[in-house]
Amino acid sequence: MNQELEHMDEVDVHPAVHNPTEPDEQEVLESLFGAPDRDGFFRGPPLGEEAKER
Repeated sequence: MNQELEHMDEVDVHPAVHNPTEPDEQEVLESLFGAPDRDGFFRGPPLGEEAKER
């Protein structure tokens, strides 16, 4: 069996797992990566080849 599949039951699958867990975490993430996208993810500016394509 695939090693990753063996550990899937150990992964946090809660739908809000990407949300900050501490009040100030939101501020830290926004200062590092800017505002979250419409899906709530902090992606930051594109790097490497992605940046060249834009």
